[in-house]
Amino acid sequence: MTNNTTDKSSKTVEQVQLNDLPNKTPQGSAIFNSNLEIIKDVRVKLEACIGEADVTVEDLYNLKVDSIVKLDRDALAPIDLYLDGRIVARGQLVVTGDHFGVCITELHKENAS
Repeated sequence: MTNNTTDKSSKTVEQVQLNDLPNKTPQGSAIFNSNLEIIKDVRVKLEACIGEADVTVEDLYNLKVDSIVKLDRDALAPIDLYLDGRIVARGQLVVTGDHFGVCITELHKENAS
């Protein structure tokens, strides 16, 4: 059943009423069923965090070229690796060619197998 209403900008908005689905137990096998073949090529973003800094707005406005922002981590502290905002591993910052990298030293307990 639909109910048409009009808002102030004269666009038609339709309200849709949905029926409740019967409470059924899912049948069949799981979509992935421990087979990563169908998603193995999906791209995800892995982020490395070397530290954070809390600064005042005044400090922020005073930043210039060659300013140094001190982070909250020791220079030798492990780097955190995040997947979708959740920590998945830690490691040491390394240089590989002309890029930075992270040598994994530990997997996060919830993600270790």
